Amino acid sequence: MKVLIVGGGIGGITCMLALRKRGVDAQLFEQASAFGQVGAGIQVSSNAARILLNLGLGAALKKVATYPEGRDYRGWDTGERLYYTPLGQQAETYFGSPYYAAHRAELLDVLLSGLGEEGVRLGSRIERVDQDSSGVTLTLADGTTAQGDILVGADGIHSTIRGQLFGKELPRYTGNVAWRGLVPAERVAHLDVGSMVGVWMGPNRSIVQYYVSAGRTFNWIGISRSPQPARESWLAEGKVEDALAEYDGWHPTIRTIIAATPKVLRQALYDREPLPDWQAGRVVLLGDAAHPMMPFYAQGGAQSIEDAYVLAGCIAEAQDEPRAALARFVKMRLPRTAWMQGLARQQEELYQTNDAASIKERNEIMRVNRTPETAIFPPEQKRLYGYDADTELRNSA
Repeated sequence: MKVLIVGGGIGGITCMLALRKRGVDAQLFEQASAFGQVGAGIQVSSNAARILLNLGLGAALKKVATYPEGRDYRGWDTGERLYYTPLGQQAETYFGSPYYAAHRAELLDVLLSGLGEEGVRLGSRIERVDQDSSGVTLTLADGTTAQGDILVGADGIHSTIRGQLFGKELPRYTGNVAWRGLVPAERVAHLDVGSMVGVWMGPNRSIVQYYVSAGRTFNWIGISRSPQPARESWLAEGKVEDALAEYDGWHPTIRTIIAATPKVLRQALYDREPLPDWQAGRVVLLGDAAHPMMPFYAQGGAQSIEDAYVLAGCIAEAQDEPRAALARFVKMRLPRTAWMQGLARQQEELYQTNDAASIKERNEIMRVNRTPETAIFPPEQKRLYGYDADTELRNSA
């Protein structure tokens, strides 16, 4: 069995690591000439952290990550705590694995630390995919080819593989743009934001914030409804003064953080409708190539990690039946990721509703779970963070 993986992001590299751990030969093709992960913070929730620990990356992850104590939901103007869910030791005990926050580039470095250089081809742009009853052939832009038994498309929201399998379609503009910033920790130390994932909810806008890089950097992402999409690029720069104008009237804590940001990025947010299938013969999609989602539950990276690990298990357990292995993977993963896509869209309305009656009703409901000493995990968090990929693989065998 030989597996070809297209895309060297979080999902593709996790897939390669998981396949190798199970003794399956894999080769990875990345279009860029060097590995690099732009962007800012990423939440490595318990469901994803459990997998990374299983892959032997726990020590490396712990060195670069932070360990937030809880998730604080606050009102945009007064700063009132409206809701609280525990993280930290309580989440680790309840779900059996830690909940981390990290910088995307450092998470990628953690994954790469387990990969090495063997079996990795950088600077490899894909021209075409062909398959027949005996295998898959990948043709690169330089004319070279590679053969394998299975091809995994882990090449993101603009997936070349998805376009070839299911036809080209434009992603759906969600009506939101994201403002992102990283601030040196010393610039916000006086704000006493604590070791929290902070969620600030306001009309048509929201902000999520937390420390990354072992506490050296403070990360924030502000999401704002906008009829005019920004550039869909991690590298699209915005202006601090524009971000401040966007969050005019917000709590002084938020405005101080934005003003302290050296460089602001502004990026359009896109997703896609769930596909009825991710498989075509010996080729399959995972991660953002299959199910890009809005960031309101911070699950894009985590769901890619889950996909990668489950796919590796399905392949390793059915090496003589590659099509059946891929069909099992899709059957296992499609319902969960479609649920997650829908939940992320619901959260956008919860966080950013601008209807006064809806805001009042939301706040009254949320306030029943805002005391840290008595706060509990809501049902959707139990379902989300309690996911154990190894258990799921055993139960679906």
